[in-house]
Amino acid sequence: MEVEGEGQSRICPQGWRPSRSALAPGLSCPPCLAIWAGRSHRVDSQNSRGRTGCWTNRSKVRLRIQTQPGQLDGRTMRLLILLGLLWGSAAAPGGTQWPQPVFGRLASPGFPGKYPDDQELRWTLTAPPGYRLRLYFTHFHLELSYRCEYDFVKLSSGTEVLATLCGWESTDTEQAPGNTTFYSPGPSLNVTFRSDYSNEKAFTGFEAFYAAEDIDECQVPPGAAPACDHHCHNHLGGFYCSCRPGYVLHQNRRTCSALCSGQVFTERSGVISSPEYPQPYPKLSSCTYSIRLEEGFSVILDFVESFDVEAHPETQCPYDSLKIQTDKKEFGPFCGKTLPSRIETKSNAVTMTFVTDQSGDHTGWKVHYTSTAQPCPDPVAPPHGRIAPVQATYVLQDRFSVECAAGYELLRGHLPLRSFTAICQKDGSWDQPMPECSIVECGPPDDLPNGRVEYLAGSEVTTYKAAIQYRCTETFYTMARGDGKYVCEADGFWTSSKGEKSLPVCEPVCGLSARTTEGRIYGGQNAKLGDFPWQVLLLLGDTTAAGALLNDNWILTAAHAVYEQKEDASSLNIRMGALKRLSPHHTQAWAEAIFIHEGYRHAAGFDNDIALIKLQNKVAINSSIMPICLPGEAAESFMRTNDIGTVSGWGLTQRGFLARSLKFVDIPIVDHQTCAAAYEKKLNPEAKVTDNMLCAGVQSGGKDSCGGDSGGALVFLDNETHRWFVGGIVSWGSNNCGEAQVYGVYTKVINYIPWIKKIMNNF
Repeated sequence: MEVEGEGQSRICPQGWRPSRSALAPGLSCPPCLAIWAGRSHRVDSQNSRGRTGCWTNRSKVRLRIQTQPGQLDGRTMRLLILLGLLWGSAAAPGGTQWPQPVFGRLASPGFPGKYPDDQELRWTLTAPPGYRLRLYFTHFHLELSYRCEYDFVKLSSGTEVLATLCGWESTDTEQAPGNTTFYSPGPSLNVTFRSDYSNEKAFTGFEAFYAAEDIDECQVPPGAAPACDHHCHNHLGGFYCSCRPGYVLHQNRRTCSALCSGQVFTERSGVISSPEYPQPYPKLSSCTYSIRLEEGFSVILDFVESFDVEAHPETQCPYDSLKIQTDKKEFGPFCGKTLPSRIETKSNAVTMTFVTDQSGDHTGWKVHYTSTAQPCPDPVAPPHGRIAPVQATYVLQDRFSVECAAGYELLRGHLPLRSFTAICQKDGSWDQPMPECSIVECGPPDDLPNGRVEYLAGSEVTTYKAAIQYRCTETFYTMARGDGKYVCEADGFWTSSKGEKSLPVCEPVCGLSARTTEGRIYGGQNAKLGDFPWQVLLLLGDTTAAGALLNDNWILTAAHAVYEQKEDASSLNIRMGALKRLSPHHTQAWAEAIFIHEGYRHAAGFDNDIALIKLQNKVAINSSIMPICLPGEAAESFMRTNDIGTVSGWGLTQRGFLARSLKFVDIPIVDHQTCAAAYEKKLNPEAKVTDNMLCAGVQSGGKDSCGGDSGGALVFLDNETHRWFVGGIVSWGSNNCGEAQVYGVYTKVINYIPWIKKIMNNF
């Protein structure tokens, strides 16, 4: 890259000449050589006592900057821009072409010797546009005269005289430059030197240096107007303006005009003001404000606080003005300092136009606008209802809503409403009639299975706050939770004291029996109806088994008894509520599903010999059909060794036939080790008595469950609750029922409570 510009040459005093040798390291200009008797003496710039310097000559200097393509960095670019400003070729005002000398030296004739008499010299110095000239003196020695009438140096720019200088030191009436630096107000500076016809002393004149420098147009002198309305940005050779958000730069490039056209107001009241109010409004702006309300409204304008718009004493608003216009009439123009009176436009569409010129410093205006319309009749709330919002008047598009008190609902005719809102129309009427608030009706309460409902108020009242009482069928059912009291609430639902909307649950009472604690099965006696209401007869084709009713739709039995039917539960014939095995007077039930304990292994012992049968339908609970209780936390306190349990069934009797009528027997619990040892001695050693089993019977034999009793319940009486609970399930024993020193083995139910509850809760 190459840039051409003015070069530099050494300026040397009289008797000296510039050296033609190469520039020494560290020197910016060639040294001066003294001429003595035809010989030269070298003097560098450091010894020149300020009398020498570098001057721009007319020869061209070529500056070569080596760069790789695409590697011109920011620093180099800034250097090139500066050189372009100093040596550029842009056109200046008046056709002057640049480069021009923008720095240099001036001196009086013959300097540093005595300047001649009767001289007048004039230098016109010019800088590029956007620059000014800086000038200072390094030497000044002129004849002193009153007000510098004789010899002087005058600095001027155009018609403005910047300074008239003479002497060598300033006095009360004369000025010498001293260390003062002088600046031209613009890009030109005139320097005039004059000497009169006679000087009695040898005055050595002056030496001065000048240079162009950028004018900071953004610096505002005291009392002057700023260059820009908002933001001023100075740069080399000029400046530019920018505006704050909401404004745009005018075509004059200095004024910021407000972007205030096209503003639309649709609310029924509001405030509009001139831009920047109460600060001075912007110049050269044209603002429009439109108020657009629905047909039927009339806009009212009230000027508030202050009004200050530039005016003229003789002409109506020639500079800045505010005009207000409707489709039928125009108001204004307005200017000056007097608040305009209220304006009732009688229109729903109003346009305000505010125009400003390029001068002035006024604060503008502020308007509060409202609207009016034909009012609607004041609404009257229905009984048990309330209106919101409550207003002094209701006009076009005003609304009100109706809400009913708790326990009441909105009705129009006989149809319920989710909500109600009425709107005032432009003719002064409401768009729909007032609804009514009717008391909430919950309707007749649902029937309670195995229970009944009572109206606590006596009559069958089913409206808000009416109360009912659910009760379960006494003796056979009890309420699972809650007290059964429900109230008709505001949402139209019968709700319990705990906030529940679902019906209470009547659970069957368990473990009630009509029997005494005497009797036998193998070696026992017949049971009476109601003695064992949980007893279930399972008919498995040609064989029989037993089970015990749990709740009103589950049966507990032995896994081995129903193992063959687990894939076809419907093949089970289930009978309840009868004493005679073959009696036609029984309650028939059918199985929906059979659940065998996952730990049971058929034909591999009797560990985990337990199963559950889910019925297709719930059975009605009565004195002859009632579930047995599951063992509770204190059950084992009634199942210690020698505690008496009872087992019932239709199994084989001593004669070897199935019993025709239900039999039972009371048998004591046998110590676990004693039972296990008995089977190890007399039976197959593989017949293991595990911890999931318990044994019952008498050492002498004769009292035992037998074939056909499998799955039946070994029950115990809880002396605290006086309820019977199942402690064991008839599982296995000796082939010779009632054999001495060999005991019946039962599944220990208490070990399976978690499994039983999981199945019953999940299915």
